Amino acid sequence: MRIDRIQVEGFGRLTGFDTGPESLEGLVVILGPNEAGKSTLFAFLTTALYGFQPATREANPHVPWGSSEASGRIRVRLDGGGCADVERKLRSQPSGRMTLGGVSTDLRNQALPWVEHVPRGVFRQVFAITLAELAGLDGETWARIQDKVVGSMGASDLRSPRVVADALEKEAGEIWRPSRRGNQRLRELQAEIRTLRSRRTAAQDRDQKVRSLVQERDEVQVRLDVARVERHRGRAAVERVQTLLPVKHQLERIASLRAEGGERKLLDGLPSDPLARLSGLETDLEAARSRRDAFTAELAECAAALAQFDQLARTMLEHGEDVSRVIARAAGCAPDRTRARDLDAEIRDLEARLDVAGARVLSSPWRDQQEKLTKLPVDVLRDRIARGVPAAAEDSQEGTSLAAIAAGFALGSTLLAWGIIGGRALFSALGGALVAVAAAGALSRTRRTRRHAPGSNRTPGADGLALLEGVRLQPAHRGQLSETLVSGLAHLQGLLQERAERARALAAARARIDEVDAAAALVAREVGIEGTWDADAVALVLDSELRKAERGQEVASQAHRESHRLQREKVAADAALASLTSAVASLREAGAAHSGGDPVRGLEQARARLAAHRRADDLEAELERSQPNLREIESQLAAGATGSESRPLDADELARTRMRIDELEKEVEQLLRQAEALDQTAAHLREMETMDAVDSEIAALRETEVSLARERDRKWVLARILREADRRFREEHQPDLLRRAGAYLAHLTGGRYERLIVDETDEGHLFSLVGPGLPAPVALAAPVSTGTLEQAYLSLRLAIVDHLDRSGESLPLFVDEVFVNWDGERRARGLEMLASIAAKRQVFVFTCHPGVADELAQRGGRVLALGRA
Repeated sequence: MRIDRIQVEGFGRLTGFDTGPESLEGLVVILGPNEAGKSTLFAFLTTALYGFQPATREANPHVPWGSSEASGRIRVRLDGGGCADVERKLRSQPSGRMTLGGVSTDLRNQALPWVEHVPRGVFRQVFAITLAELAGLDGETWARIQDKVVGSMGASDLRSPRVVADALEKEAGEIWRPSRRGNQRLRELQAEIRTLRSRRTAAQDRDQKVRSLVQERDEVQVRLDVARVERHRGRAAVERVQTLLPVKHQLERIASLRAEGGERKLLDGLPSDPLARLSGLETDLEAARSRRDAFTAELAECAAALAQFDQLARTMLEHGEDVSRVIARAAGCAPDRTRARDLDAEIRDLEARLDVAGARVLSSPWRDQQEKLTKLPVDVLRDRIARGVPAAAEDSQEGTSLAAIAAGFALGSTLLAWGIIGGRALFSALGGALVAVAAAGALSRTRRTRRHAPGSNRTPGADGLALLEGVRLQPAHRGQLSETLVSGLAHLQGLLQERAERARALAAARARIDEVDAAAALVAREVGIEGTWDADAVALVLDSELRKAERGQEVASQAHRESHRLQREKVAADAALASLTSAVASLREAGAAHSGGDPVRGLEQARARLAAHRRADDLEAELERSQPNLREIESQLAAGATGSESRPLDADELARTRMRIDELEKEVEQLLRQAEALDQTAAHLREMETMDAVDSEIAALRETEVSLARERDRKWVLARILREADRRFREEHQPDLLRRAGAYLAHLTGGRYERLIVDETDEGHLFSLVGPGLPAPVALAAPVSTGTLEQAYLSLRLAIVDHLDRSGESLPLFVDEVFVNWDGERRARGLEMLASIAAKRQVFVFTCHPGVADELAQRGGRVLALGRA
């Protein structure tokens, strides 16, 4: 298999890489500095042959930054003839397509069919020979490298059979070995079983003790039941004797209370506590009088509240609509008042500007000449100046016009900016006036310049001065008509017009304000409010009085309603007072009847008799509730005898029965404590380890023991099988590998070392070097030079490559900087060997040394240069 063309749209740092339409040779040299993309190119070729790994855009490191996909294509020429185009892309998921003989096949992310005989991991580890795998061989033992090269066929992620067999034997020995050295899980398990047996004996003793405790507890329970029965019988006998006596005493007490209460019919109609009832009625009577007096006082307050609703409030309510209109008009007049204040300020500002502008052209105040200035024909004066003025006057002012114009512009701009930034209207107006005057002066000077041009006609304009007759001008402007004078007068005339407009607007606003003030004053006089105020003040007073009147009206209305309610409450209070007076009189009459004239004493006697009857009723009811067979007991008491089974005991016998009951109480309590102690001891013993639990643990450990023994035997047998399989593999493959590796090594070393041999008896070094100049084989280890070690290792790798694909397509070989530690002669042989291999297998050599690239190019290699991004 040979790769004819490589095209990379985007893969890692490679973008837009293309080897061109010309087919690649068997020997291809990739030249570029470090980090130029040589490793990326190898990763792309591996991906083109085997597919993307990882197969997601997020996990794959070769998706370019800022791109949504990694993609590229190659053209492959097969050993048996035919050419196939392969395209790979990784977007949200990987895709691939192969075209062979005009037939397109969807690869998805599968490997090409011609590389399946070599797995992807073996291809990356065997067919890519880098300096990292040839340099630094002193850092690892040759035994590991030998197993990697010969036993695992170059796959670094597989462990050698010898290492696996050693590990299995070690694990089997950790389970059990004949000697007692080291930790052995099986022996530890057997020791645990012996410990459990001793624990089982202790558990058996505890179980026997629990059984004896349960038996003793049953005996105690029998004695406890006998004592409880005897105690119950004694208590029943005592209760039977004691039941009649309390009933008799209580019946006697009831009869005594009935006699104390006397005849009950005489007490009918009286409350249970006549004195308390009398006191309560008298208190209620006093409270009723207080309520009636309170209602009377509140009625007086309501009358006073109605009287406070005066004539002014009534007048305000009658003129409520007029007052509301005045308040509304006063509120609507607020903009006119604000406008009047603003216009007044603007007029003062214009007058200040008139003062400044008038001082430039007038010799007296502008107010004295206001009418004359307003009527000046400024347009006529400008026309006269346009027709021409005496040359002498213009020439006399020409030298100063430029300086005045410049100064006016500068000062006006400064004042205008200051006024705008600081919010000062006066400075803004002055600055605008000065800028306007300067602009007019510049225009006038331009016109004069045009008139002074060659060939221009000059017409005398002195007659225009006649129009200024009566205007008192500055001395500089007298006797001549100039553009500066006319501009100043025009500016004055414009300011006067603005002032007149503001004055007219101010007069109109003040007229509206005066109208509203007059209307407000009229309404104020109508409602009886005197004073000379404006509409705003009057509106405030009227609004306050109107609100006060409305509140007064509401208070009066509430007082009116409250007076009706109080009248009804007073009538009810009078009725209650009369009823209480009648009840007090009746109760006093009843008390006087019981004591012969003294109502208080009679009520006290009645209360005592009523209390005696109530106590007798309570005792009788309690006795009936406690003794359902009260009538039978009364019959027995009346007959003076009881039944034969419940015959009363004498005092001595009753005392002995009570003493026996006390003894039985103590015995029952002692037996209860003894039973509780036996239960606690048995429960504590039951919580401890039982025979069943120990037997279960022993059974589990025995199962584990059997499992461990089986596991130990399995690991030991597996180790034997692996060693035998490794031996057979080496016998099958080592002769061909060593023969090929020896041929490569003899070529690289110029015959100094002819072949490699394997010495299975040497545990440290498997490979040895044999050469014509060597008296005996030399172990492939130090002090052999690093370069020779690398050459021997390269020879072994090349032999493995030849061995792997001898029955399929010959896959490309990738070599990356493997000649760094070689001398010049052996490097030349190595390059020559690569060129010879390229005749049968395509070889990609990655290097950053231009000299190596040139040497390979001389041997027929094609150089592809990569540049650092």
